[in-house]
Amino acid sequence: MTPHALVEILPSEWNNLLELYAQRRTESTGYNLIKNYIKWIEQEPDFNVKCFSLDGDWQSDGTFLIIVINDAKYKFVFFNTLSDNLERLTKALICLTREPGDYKLHDYGARLLPAMEAYQRELAPKQFATTQAAWYRVSKETVVGFSTEPPAGISLRSLQAEDVLTVNTIWRYGTENTLAFIRRLISYNVSVGAFDAEGKLLACCLRLPIGALGVLHVLDSHRRLGLGSLMVRCLSKKIAALDEEVLAPVVVENTASRQMFEKLGFVKIDTIYWTN
Repeated sequence: MTPHALVEILPSEWNNLLELYAQRRTESTGYNLIKNYIKWIEQEPDFNVKCFSLDGDWQSDGTFLIIVINDAKYKFVFFNTLSDNLERLTKALICLTREPGDYKLHDYGARLLPAMEAYQRELAPKQFATTQAAWYRVSKETVVGFSTEPPAGISLRSLQAEDVLTVNTIWRYGTENTLAFIRRLISYNVSVGAFDAEGKLLACCLRLPIGALGVLHVLDSHRRLGLGSLMVRCLSKKIAALDEEVLAPVVVENTASRQMFEKLGFVKIDTIYWTN
C-alpha cells in the first residue's frame, strides 16, 4: 500500500483554505491562524512557514498542517480539520514521524486530542510534555464598554521595532531564539505597551499568530496597579476594531490571570494544548 505523504499547499491557495474556515473564527487553529500567516508572508515572503495537506487533498475536509520555523529550537506545528472524523488528520500528523526535527504541536483544541494521542502512540516510548490553557472569548458588545484610560503619568502606544529587545527580555518565555518571533508580532500584528514619563516600558500585550492576546506582562515594580487588565482591555479594543474575534489563552494553573479575564467578561469556550 502506498504510504501517505504530506503535500504542500502553495501560498497561492491559502486564501481558498481560509474561506473553508470562515465559520471557525473562534477556534485556536482556524480562521485567525490561517489569516495571520497569509498576512505575514505578504510582508515577509522568505519567512519559513509552509502549509501541508494529506496526499494533496485539503478541499474535501480542510485537513491541514502549518509548520513554522521561528529561528527557534523547535518546528512549530499547527493543525486542524473540518471533519468530525479525525482519521485523515491523524494520518497527517503521523507523517511527521518520518520527518527530521523536533516538533512542538501548538494550540490545538480539545476536539483534536484523539489525533494528538495517536501521534504520541506512534512515537512511543518518547516522552512528551503538554501544557493546558483555558481558551477564552469576550463579546464585542462587552469590549465596547472597556475603559482604556491609563493612570496618571503613564502613556499607551503600539509597540515598535525599538521595543523588541525589551519585550523579549521581560517576557517569561523570552530567549535569544524568540527574538525573531517577537519582532514579527510587533511588526505585523496589533499590540499595546504602557510607558512611564521617561519612556520605560512597564507593561505590554501582543497579538499571537492564533489571533489571540498573548505575551501579557507587567513589570514587578508596577504590579497591582491594574496595568495587566488595562493592556487586555486596550488590545481587545484594537482587535474588535478590526471586526475580529477577541480571544485569549490562559494557562490553567494561572488562577490570578484567569480571574482577571473572567472579571472583564471573558468566557471559557474550550481548552487548548501545546505539546513538545
